[in-house]
Amino acid sequence: MRRTGDLAEWHGMPLERLSDYDAADRLARLAAHPAFTGAESLLFQARLAWRDGETDRARALVGEALSELPGHQELLRFAAEIGAALPARVQGAAG
Repeated sequence: MRRTGDLAEWHGMPLERLSDYDAADRLARLAAHPAFTGAESLLFQARLAWRDGETDRARALVGEALSELPGHQELLRFAAEIGAALPARVQGAAG
């Protein structure tokens, strides 16, 4: 689990570090890069969308990511933070 947390932190760094600069194009390219896939990529894209005011897109991406990894704690925290609906699979596991 530590590795997962470290990876989530690593993926969050570009958003934290580049958000103060005019780097939106680089963040978008990173989010779309073919080497960056899976639930972590979806979380990155969701955070980027949320930051850019794309609320519905951010919530949809979090739901998609949770469908892949229903127990992912960072995804669950972010879903709660942005008011994203949890997929049925995740709701069943939580209840």
